[in-house]
Amino acid sequence: MRCVLVIAGLMSAAYGVEMLIDLARPRIDDSDPAIGLFSPLVPTLPRAVLWSVVAGWAVVLLAGVTLAVQRVAVKDPGLRQARTRGAQLVVLAALLLPFTLFPAWTMVDNVSALLVCVPSTGFALWAVHRMQRYRRMPAWLLLATFAWGVFVACGFGSSMNIWYMDYAPYYFGDAGNVLEIRHQVMTGAFFNAGVFEELGKGAGVAIVCVLFRRHVDGVVSGTVLGAAAGLGFNFAESVEYMGAATASPEFQYWMRQSVGLMAAHTAFAAIFGAGLGLARQLDDARSRRIAVVCGFVAASGTHAASNVMFRWVGQVTQGLPLDPDIDTLLLQPLVLIVFQGPVVALYVMMLRRGIREQAAGLAQALAAEAQSGNGAITDTEAPVLLSPVRRLWLRITVLRRYGFTAYRKLTALHAAQLDLATHLWHESRRQADRRAPDGPTLRLRILALKDHQVGPALQQRPAEALT
Repeated sequence: MRCVLVIAGLMSAAYGVEMLIDLARPRIDDSDPAIGLFSPLVPTLPRAVLWSVVAGWAVVLLAGVTLAVQRVAVKDPGLRQARTRGAQLVVLAALLLPFTLFPAWTMVDNVSALLVCVPSTGFALWAVHRMQRYRRMPAWLLLATFAWGVFVACGFGSSMNIWYMDYAPYYFGDAGNVLEIRHQVMTGAFFNAGVFEELGKGAGVAIVCVLFRRHVDGVVSGTVLGAAAGLGFNFAESVEYMGAATASPEFQYWMRQSVGLMAAHTAFAAIFGAGLGLARQLDDARSRRIAVVCGFVAASGTHAASNVMFRWVGQVTQGLPLDPDIDTLLLQPLVLIVFQGPVVALYVMMLRRGIREQAAGLAQALAAEAQSGNGAITDTEAPVLLSPVRRLWLRITVLRRYGFTAYRKLTALHAAQLDLATHLWHESRRQADRRAPDGPTLRLRILALKDHQVGPALQQRPAEALT
């Protein structure tokens, strides 16, 4: 929890730094407000976020004082620990909830766009979940990471972008003519978005890696979590742009929810997630830091470069006599493939490499467990567990012959066996999570599932016979 609080505190502190930069901006006119967000030209919502962040800081200060007092006043260790955990949760909510205001209002204000984006995003999230060929993390954990991308990451990125766009024109005011100022401001905005939007998405993946590390195997899990956070961010941004009065909803849906659904934010966050997942596999602290930094630099760098290149193409083609349909259906998708296709290829390659490494590690663990004679995994079951196609065919066969209850229990058995194999694999690499169930506990769970696997019918013809 301390690590989670540090991440949330750093996000809130970054917001505070942006506010200080805005306060220190050069003044063009004496009538300019001390904080640019209080200008009459700025919408009300950014000011609401600002006041919510300030109120959150007050709550954090009050919670800190309360904890200091109870350390002296409360003598019961159990009660003190419970109150400490409650105070930590209050602090976490105070630090993160202000960032959710903007995305939440966007969802409420554009319900029709939200409903239109649900099917495509839901399908993409299902596809991301299926990327895990062997052990799969719980669906609720993937949905929670997606929700982080929708609300916290998008709200954090939007807040930081609003701050930058508020103070940047003042700092570039001596650059010369208006066009040059605009060019510098927009170029800086692209890099600002690349840094803070990827930090917002990566923070959610990092929190999952800390709190639920037993579900994070390595590159595969990190890539999947990053893609889920990116899909959430893309979902919120699609709803926002589709609901904007100056945008074409059809074009935004085509580029963000169709052609570029698995690219853009999904791809950038997947790369950062792969770096965080790789850090989970490394023992050396320096190597872990390098993996995380490289993942972030790759994600934010490709994000900023993509923004710059798309703007450049837009300026080049602005004066060309292009048919709007050709531009929408052909030119824009082609530009996306050229600039973001390599990013998609990169995270797919990392995913494939991670899956191969996972398969090799699980093969050794399954073979060792089968030879031990404990009964949790047999020589016949090990090849089935290593083959997603054979596992699926076995489940379909059980579903047809014995019904949904048998299918569900067999699915639970396969998941428990892969959990055991993953634990043994991590244990062999000295990466087993001490908070996760140990080997004997997992074996007992598997044997209990086998005793009540699919009822009397399948007990007479065990799963090995159906393979």
